Amino acid sequence: MTYSASDATFCVSAGNAKRLLLKMSIINTEKVESFFNSIKDKDIQMYNEYWGELKPQSSSAIFKRYLFAFMSVHTSWKNNCKGYNAIKEFRKWKIEDEEPQLRLWNYNSDDLFKRIRDTRVGMQNNRTNYIGKFSDAFWGNPSDYLTRNTDEGWAEWRDRLAKSILGLGKAKTSFAIEMMFPLEAQVVCMDTHLFQVYGLNQSKNAKLYNDIEADWLQRSADRDIAPYMARCIYWDKNQNRKNSRYWSKVLEK
Repeated sequence: MTYSASDATFCVSAGNAKRLLLKMSIINTEKVESFFNSIKDKDIQMYNEYWGELKPQSSSAIFKRYLFAFMSVHTSWKNNCKGYNAIKEFRKWKIEDEEPQLRLWNYNSDDLFKRIRDTRVGMQNNRTNYIGKFSDAFWGNPSDYLTRNTDEGWAEWRDRLAKSILGLGKAKTSFAIEMMFPLEAQVVCMDTHLFQVYGLNQSKNAKLYNDIEADWLQRSADRDIAPYMARCIYWDKNQNRKNSRYWSKVLEK
């Protein structure tokens, strides 16, 4: 029996098609489609104006977006804000080095730990460790964390950061980028809530992250809305809120 290159191509294509069909049978886009069809132009304009004003304009402001993302892991939005408020004035737990040429950053781990612990946001040991390590890395070379390289796509930058930042992962790294570039970011924090709207379980279906993110990005482009603005509108509606300020006000100047 002979086996040609065309046969191999067919087998690979058939295999890809089978995997695609399997994904399509698992992913349910009915609720997602209904949501995007419900977005009103006036809401897009309102969210664009508000979040455009919130875009961070300095290294310190960007650093704080990462802090907010760290405090969002495995907690409610209320505790997220509470925890962030406790540490956002980072110069209170930052130690100025007497020899900055040797070390750009140091921090009082006891003070940082106490601030996090007292908010009862949880995971104070991990958060202190993760934020401390990130602080070293960020202030040691801020350019790596401020924006993507000129030849780097949004997902490439996100994935590179997610691999280097301990404690955030793909979703929360995406969240930080969304807050840094609310109207431009082409990555999405596909958290447990968005997995659910696609009819998925985040733990069981984690491998489908890129697939549903791509779907969300495409639907956003078709509706002419920034992906993060679509996510904010979806989240706020679920909280029965008319805008994001019930939580995002902590990011305002």
